[in-house]
Amino acid sequence: MQYPVLLPLVCAVALFSGCATTAPTQPAPAPKVAELKPLDEARLNEARMLKEERRFLEAAAIYEEQSKLQPQNAELVARQAHMFSSQARVETVPANAKAMNKRARALAEQAEKLGTNDPLTPLILASVQPDGSTAEMPKGEFSKHEQADKLIRDGEEAFNRRDFANARECYQKAFELEPTNYTAALWTGDAYFSGKQTEPAAEWYRKAIVIDPENETAHRYLGDALAKLGRREEALTEYIAALLCQPYQRLTRQHFAAELRAVAEAKGHVIPRFPAMQSTIEKEEIKIVIGPDTGALFLAYNLGAMRWRKELFSAHFPNEKGLRRSLPEELDAINVMLTVAEEAKAKNPAPKELDLEKWQPILNSLAVLKRDGLLEAYVLFERADEGLAKDFAAYRAAHRDKLEHYIRVYWCGFE
Repeated sequence: MQYPVLLPLVCAVALFSGCATTAPTQPAPAPKVAELKPLDEARLNEARMLKEERRFLEAAAIYEEQSKLQPQNAELVARQAHMFSSQARVETVPANAKAMNKRARALAEQAEKLGTNDPLTPLILASVQPDGSTAEMPKGEFSKHEQADKLIRDGEEAFNRRDFANARECYQKAFELEPTNYTAALWTGDAYFSGKQTEPAAEWYRKAIVIDPENETAHRYLGDALAKLGRREEALTEYIAALLCQPYQRLTRQHFAAELRAVAEAKGHVIPRFPAMQSTIEKEEIKIVIGPDTGALFLAYNLGAMRWRKELFSAHFPNEKGLRRSLPEELDAINVMLTVAEEAKAKNPAPKELDLEKWQPILNSLAVLKRDGLLEAYVLFERADEGLAKDFAAYRAAHRDKLEHYIRVYWCGFE
């Protein structure tokens, strides 16, 4: 689509009938936070050792003690939740297990409110009710084969007792009865891994991947095994595979730490950052939402997106009932912004309202991504919301290689 882009921005808004331009609601000033007291690293190391010894409540007590030094530290609260959840799994008295789970759930809720990025906290919230109850797995949950299902359940009981040898035996017998059982293969690997037998664990994780290559868990577990074996690049390959299975979960993103991305940025692979799209179409009225400091280029981006959504969405997605943000819309909007900037640079002097000096590094990075055929991957990984994320699977089916290449270059620093 071609746009007459270099218009005064107030006139550009008039391209749309019923188009309102508003600034986003400004958040209230953050309350002043008391100066943080330093954590006791020796005590935190002690908590980690207690966890390894399965002395979960003692470890939880240390994390609670350290939380008093930093009451707003979400990760310390999340670790307490993990300890109570782990204790619940080894409790033999149902009432005690329920009490531990109730405490774990409350702490997980608190950690989420504080803003934790911990990948396991959502699992506690999903599996434990506020009263501490958990849904029991119905018979046949692990297999339609009655004996295989029972063996897996027996293996779980042994695993929770840390009887990893017996757990392995149960899982492997289930696998022999049903060689396509993903859980039996995966948990055999887990029993080996928990028993500190990493090489055979990796072999069983690979068997699970063969059964279901689109399930992220075996890829992630294999990555952990390879990392423990010191095979870092192979581990990252598996973490990337897990990410491509489930790109919007904390669990699959946790291994791509800031240190890795810093390596990528040092090599010139800079991820462009600019505000998220908030503009909408409500009852045929286009509402352009821009902030006071975003400027004319961001307005052009929003106008391009809303024009695409209003004029082209229905034809592009004929089976969808409602409008949403989408991958082709976002690409079109970014291209509008790049075109506006290019036309502005051709003028001497460039219009001041475009603030090109501020935006040029972002524009340069976007241009490199477009040149390298990675703009779609960038959008899907860095700018997705609930609507745009719906386009991931279709793009992955046709361009898995580009998604993987983007992660390897921009998140891992590989060339």
